Parts: sequence; structure tokens; C-alpha cells
Amino acid sequence: MAKYQETPMENHEADGIKEFDNNLPRWWLYGFYFTIIFGIGYLVQYHFMGSGNVMRDEYAQEVKEAEAKYKLAGVGAANAGARTMAVFKDAANIAEGKKLFTGANLCYTCHREDGGGLVGPNLTDDYWIHGSSVDSLVASIEHGYPEKGMLPYGNNSKLGEKELMQIVSYIVSMHGSNPPNPKPIDPAVEKQEAWNVQ
Repeated sequence: MAKYQETPMENHEADGIKEFDNNLPRWWLYGFYFTIIFGIGYLVQYHFMGSGNVMRDEYAQEVKEAEAKYKLAGVGAANAGARTMAVFKDAANIAEGKKLFTGANLCYTCHREDGGGLVGPNLTDDYWIHGSSVDSLVASIEHGYPEKGMLPYGNNSKLGEKELMQIVSYIVSMHGSNPPNPKPIDPAVEKQEAWNVQ
């Protein structure tokens, strides 16, 4: 058992506090020695041998895992294209898409309820600014075009995958519907392309 000094050391006083010259407890000393040994081992492994997973490597690994999990390969159409997106063909999902399109997501405010175009372009013809593929439609909805007034998801409220595809399915269902008084084509930005949605 450790023997503790009971008489204060001479000339060791600060603000009325007197110091004793007692040994530290063994458990504390062993813990302190362990941290020194651990620190040396950490230094060697992570900074000299380079085999440790430092924060920079951990971050890169987490980004890679997130890309794999959410299948995000970039932005725009490439981003959407990394996922497998299938258009709904059944009336129930298309009807849900119409509710989203003409409801709180505000798509109709720029494209009209019938998709004929108002501020935004006509969505029913073969002329497109950003492409008519499912990937392009998904990317346009997800990222929007804020510089032109189109927020992501129409109102900046993120949609789930199913809701997103319901809106896309509704847009696809409007193709060729020829609404009355559609917005005129702007040849400077809209290009004709074959409708390639299956």
C-alpha cells in the first residue's frame, strides 16, 4: 500500500494551498503510460507507415459508400440515369402524379394543368429544352432550374422516389395530348427529339 506524506513540502505554497509530495496512484500511472505507447503506435501506423485510415480516407470512403447507396454518379441526367427508373403505366399512379403536378408541387403554375406551357415550356409536344428521356425528366424535377424560376421538385419540398416517378409518369401520359393554345415553340432553346420513353 502506498505511503502518503502527511507534512506539506517546504516552499510549495500558492494562494494558501500547500503541496504534498505524494506518489500518483498506480492505476493512473499505468493509464498514462498506456496513452504514451498508444500515441507512438498511432503516429507510426497513420503517419509513417501510411496504413491507417486517416480522416481524409474515411471521408473518401464514406462518399464512395453514399454514391453506391444512392447511385449518384454526378448531376443532371447522369445523376438520374444511374438509377433504374420505370414509368408507371397504370391509371392509379398516373392519377396520383396528376394530383402532385396540379397540387402543392406547383408544376401547373408554369406548365398549366394540361401541360401546354405558360411560363415554362409545353410538356406535351416533341420539343424539349433539357431532353425527353425519363432520366432527363427526373433530373429536371430533382434539380430544377432556379435561375429560370423552377425550384427543385417545383416547390423545393423533396419527393420520394415513387412520388417522383408518379409525376414523371403523368408528364409522359400527356405526350401528344395537344392541349388548346399551347405555348409556342422557342427554336432558340427547344430542340425536336424523338420521344424515347417506353
